[in-house]
Amino acid sequence: MKILAVGDTHGNINGFKALLKDINGLIDGVIHTGDYETDVDFINKEYPNLLVYGVCGNCDYGRFMPPVRIAELGGKRIFITHGHRYDVKFSLIRLSYAAMENQADICVFGHTHIPLAEEHNGLYIVNPGSLSLPRGGSKPSYGIIDIDDEGNVEIKIIELK
Repeated sequence: MKILAVGDTHGNINGFKALLKDINGLIDGVIHTGDYETDVDFINKEYPNLLVYGVCGNCDYGRFMPPVRIAELGGKRIFITHGHRYDVKFSLIRLSYAAMENQADICVFGHTHIPLAEEHNGLYIVNPGSLSLPRGGSKPSYGIIDIDDEGNVEIKIIELK
């Protein structure tokens, strides 16, 4: 199972549209880590065949999506949140504990606009960065979470050219 992880698109979805057009058929689902929830509407309308999991971020004022979601994909439990409620700009400790308390195998978050893919004590921690507003010297980016039939996990952060 291949899952596209994106976030912090902030309504600037031209790059997001182009990406989805390029990789549609190669992925099974999309995780959007918030900011903006309405960008998830685009996926649902244009790609109804994809599994879509979105959460609200600190810039999502309507807040029709939950702040945290748990998804069971490819036999893995995925904790999804924007990250601002866990102070991820300062430390990943609170976020990691929340993911572990929810028995997650993978934690996907956003908010910092800086890509990250790490594994600590069996927990994969992923921030896809931002397609539209990268920070910290990073480039526009997204993540691919690949879970094979044996349950092995591979995380790739991919920079847009």
